[in-house]
Parts: sequence; C-alpha cells; structure tokens
Amino acid sequence: MGFFKKLDGELMLELGGKLKQLRKSKRYSQHDLADQIGVSRKHIIDIEAGRGTSLLVFIKILKAFNKSEKLLEVLSTSPISPKEMFNKENK
Repeated sequence: MGFFKKLDGELMLELGGKLKQLRKSKRYSQHDLADQIGVSRKHIIDIEAGRGTSLLVFIKILKAFNKSEKLLEVLSTSPISPKEMFNKENK
C-alpha cells in the first residue's frame, strides 16, 4: 500500500513499530531511551504503540539513534509538490 493511501493511524502504528525495532536493535530499554531524551517511559510506550508524540521528541529520538540525516531529507527542498507526488504515486 502506498504511503498516501495509508490512514494516519496506520502510519503512526507503523512508525511506532519501526522505532521499537530500532530501539531494540540498539539494545536500549524503554527506560534507557526515555532517560536519554528526557521523557517518561510511558511516553516511549505510547510512541511505540502509535499514540503519537511532539515533533521535538521525535527529533530527539532520531538524534539518539544517529538518524539525523533523515531530518535533512525532510528539510531539503523537494522539486515536486506533495500533490504531484501523490498523482505520480497513484498512476
């Protein structure tokens, strides 16, 4: 299923699952990650369950896992508009 066809809740669940996999691959406990980025363990549980977080906490998580280059992808100027990207993906 394409990115634009997924419901927001599905994307949140998928992203939370990916973050959980990444955390486990780095052998961080939920408590370790929470302490490192300055949130509660409950907050990490909620993120991994797809219940969301702030953009600031998401950025801190990316930095904790040395995935800041993903921020550059988001921040770089895209030559294609979101509408054009959607149309391209749905052809």
